[in-house]
Amino acid sequence: MAGIPLNELNNAIAYKSVPWAKDQISIKRASFPKGKVPEHLRGYTDDLARAARACARETEGLRGSDRVRAMNACVSNRLGGRGRGQRQLPRIAE
Repeated sequence: MAGIPLNELNNAIAYKSVPWAKDQISIKRASFPKGKVPEHLRGYTDDLARAARACARETEGLRGSDRVRAMNACVSNRLGGRGRGQRQLPRIAE
């Protein structure tokens, strides 16, 4: 089990462990500050925002899990997603 240095305690996240874990809670270091976009992902934020806005308009008549599934499929299609293992998302034009 890894430890977190005391000077990084403000970046710690405590969450309930999976049922088969020995401990009831797990603690890990936060990857990135909440609300911040990591540098290596900044190139995708504009494309994702454009796709999300367009898909929100296309799915506004749906509700609940139907809308969630439709939004996920729409954004994936607009960004050229073909599932896991894709290295780089292509740029989209709108």
